[in-house]
Amino acid sequence: MDMKALSVFIEVARTGSLRQAAQLLGMSPAAVARKLDHLEYYFRTQLLDRSPSGMALTAAGELLADRARLALGDMDTTRQLIDDLRGLRRGSVCIYAGGALVSELLVPILTDIHDHYPGLRFRVSEGRTQELFEALRHGEADLGVAIFSPESARPYVQASTPLDHAAIMGADHPLATMRGVSLRDIVRHPLAVPDASYSVRQEVERVARNNGLSIDPVFVTGSLIVQKELALQGRAVLILPPDCFRREIEAGSLRSVPLLGDDRISTSLDVCRHPERALTYAARALNAALLEHVRRREKGMGGVAPCWQDRRGAGLRYQA
Repeated sequence: MDMKALSVFIEVARTGSLRQAAQLLGMSPAAVARKLDHLEYYFRTQLLDRSPSGMALTAAGELLADRARLALGDMDTTRQLIDDLRGLRRGSVCIYAGGALVSELLVPILTDIHDHYPGLRFRVSEGRTQELFEALRHGEADLGVAIFSPESARPYVQASTPLDHAAIMGADHPLATMRGVSLRDIVRHPLAVPDASYSVRQEVERVARNNGLSIDPVFVTGSLIVQKELALQGRAVLILPPDCFRREIEAGSLRSVPLLGDDRISTSLDVCRHPERALTYAARALNAALLEHVRRREKGMGGVAPCWQDRRGAGLRYQA
């Protein structure tokens, strides 16, 4: 199999244009067309529908595109694994995470690993839950950290731990002194939430409907920075995991108030990987650190009984 032809095919599939793909690859359109013809001859089927408006994948092309992304990713992983055998202790890892989880969860772990292994390189992408699992499925990410994972993504989830959401507000907010709040209490005040494409917004809407309430947020934004600033200024209540604001809560500038009874919004923090992809040294080091973080987090949850589920990667240690 011509791996270069696969790379060309993936670029044409991504851009939908033979000419644009050729320009990005530094090839002539004729050379790109020859690579595509070679693949269609090899598989004995049409992979692309060609039209004046561009190129679209056939059903066979869709299947090949998915497998080709994994194959090309595996080749890069294999190269890094060979480097591991040579004791070079280098390589890169790509991790996707929800924006709310990046700063408080990932940054301390990444900086600690880099202190121990300065040869490793990390590429961090923020995205919605669906984008995260698409990146894992296509081999564009080595690892993912997700909340509100859909049931269809269960094969990618190697470990989970409970993650409760709470009402987050400034220290001087009227709700800040309460020991618990209902959604009915919250909607009496300006609310900041992400748009409807975010899983947390969908869950808030679901709980509201079950209680005969409607959500009319004053601020709609997927930016955690904007949400946090609105809460700090006392302009809005947030519904997010307290873990996202650990430093501000510990400093007393933000307060976290539990949601009561049927208004609870509880999900899980999921550490994810593709079940069929081998992990490089860099990815193993980060994966082990994430699993250790989850274990330590559960030990520090007070009276909550641990419900650690180690589905893959049992026995991993921090030092990978």
